[in-house]
Amino acid sequence: MTLWDRLKDSVQTMQAQLTAKKNDLRSGAFRDASMAMCALVAAADGTIDPSERQRVAQLIATNDVLQNFPADDLHRRFEDHLDELTTDFALGMASAMREIGKAKRRPAEARAVIQIGIVIGCADGYFDDSERDVVREACSALDIPPTEFDLHRPLRVPRPSRAPDGLPQAAGDRGSGRADSGAGGAIRPEAAVPGDDLQVFLKALTSGTRQKLFAHFIHGEELTVGEVAERAGLGPSTTSEHLAVLRRGGLLQSTRSGKLVRYRADREGIAELLGQLQAYLLAPSEPPDPPLTRG
Repeated sequence: MTLWDRLKDSVQTMQAQLTAKKNDLRSGAFRDASMAMCALVAAADGTIDPSERQRVAQLIATNDVLQNFPADDLHRRFEDHLDELTTDFALGMASAMREIGKAKRRPAEARAVIQIGIVIGCADGYFDDSERDVVREACSALDIPPTEFDLHRPLRVPRPSRAPDGLPQAAGDRGSGRADSGAGGAIRPEAAVPGDDLQVFLKALTSGTRQKLFAHFIHGEELTVGEVAERAGLGPSTTSEHLAVLRRGGLLQSTRSGKLVRYRADREGIAELLGQLQAYLLAPSEPPDPPLTRG
């Protein structure tokens, strides 16, 4: 089982643990630290994508444990942190970490804050490096070893595919020793159905604007939102939204350098997804039923 598979399984366990101790998670410190954590996850790559903002706000409103607190109060605190992060990301992050650090006096609450961050980060099926980074930093603020939540190792979300004979497999399947299903190792046609990752990848490329933006990265450059916006002649907010879609689609990676977030082409991820697309498009079809013969 890969690290990502273990993490997906553990997220369900974390949510169950949070629900089980729901009655013990009612303090103001837990409330404030949780909203700071959620805001950092929403803005982890240094940009405040409107769709991500709305998605995380909805997750907060529907999380069973966070319903201990008035929804409008949670939303206000979440938005306040995002406003600070928008104005000055470095100062906003420092402010959020101070709020998170207040929860360390109660170890159970401190761990619950980290669990909230992981649950929120994994909710869209892609717990990317920037989200893991802010949760790992929150661990430091709470004196919790990142190893406790498998945050110390790099995570690459697998994009598995079952390729027909003679076609490349996704990286996660190479050398796994997994036997193909069916007689003689043949791949069943239904095994090559495109997964969610491939669909998001293809959707990211349906926009002509995003295709032009991605072209700025094909030579291996690392660029900020501002640099891409200037080259493309677009507003920073519009550019940020499109880059976020390309990142979620597996075409770009982002890393933070001080106050700046730099994007670059995710060549390995693209190769995996293209392998999955090839496997889907060239999957063998079911042979037709033989004609009936008269006895």
